[in-house]
Amino acid sequence: MRARVPAALLATILALPAGAEPPPLRYDARDDVALTAGAAALWIGSELAKAKLAPSPCRWCAENRLDAGARDLLVWSHTDRASRASDVLAFGLVPAGIAAHQLLAARAAGDAKEGWVDLLVVAEAAALSVDLNQVVKFAAGRQRPFVHHAPPDRPADPDDNVSFTSGHATLAFTLAAAAGTVSDLRGYKSAPWVWGAGMSLAAATAYLRIAADKHYLTDVLAGAALGTAAGIALPRLLHGRKDEPGASASGATVTAVPLGLAVVF
Repeated sequence: MRARVPAALLATILALPAGAEPPPLRYDARDDVALTAGAAALWIGSELAKAKLAPSPCRWCAENRLDAGARDLLVWSHTDRASRASDVLAFGLVPAGIAAHQLLAARAAGDAKEGWVDLLVVAEAAALSVDLNQVVKFAAGRQRPFVHHAPPDRPADPDDNVSFTSGHATLAFTLAAAAGTVSDLRGYKSAPWVWGAGMSLAAATAYLRIAADKHYLTDVLAGAALGTAAGIALPRLLHGRKDEPGASASGATVTAVPLGLAVVF
């Protein structure tokens, strides 16, 4: 069953006749590549500096009844297997499937080069959302569930208190929602498949983070909400269709300011 959905999606895309070029989106290759690369570098830097940025001890240490009940119900006995599976989904299958779809859908729509623009828009949304997620993680300082239930003499780790919100869930839902939003903007006939398959894989990723005892239910729900909101809002705000009423060639851009980022129209 698992292979049937991607195979059906691929067959649907390849069967679509080439038609008029997909509606162009507002973007500036130089600025958007720079923004995406900068946001990705910021996330990588924050990961490398986690020992200095992550709070120790935890700021949010208590376990509520909802999260405790969900943990008891969903956590696996072999948590390492769930953790590896969530990594494969969030950093492998979901981005690879989205990349394949956008390139093939643009080709079927009449202009294969536009598929690379699609990927840039999706990557930009993902990079910005995981940066925001990191800010929330370091500010919240929530203790991970496996740490909460670990023996008292367990050695501390910089990753112990960054449970809220789930980065895997944020990334997976941003990728799925951004790809679906871009497909809607482009008018791809395969857009419903993107939403259905993408959100299902993102939900599976979120579930596996609970099964791995890395996150609580509320961590992944918050990550799903953040990722979905970013995946829908950022492409529409920064890269709407050029033929939309009132649209400019450049659209909105994100620029650095002394205290963070600003949206400029």
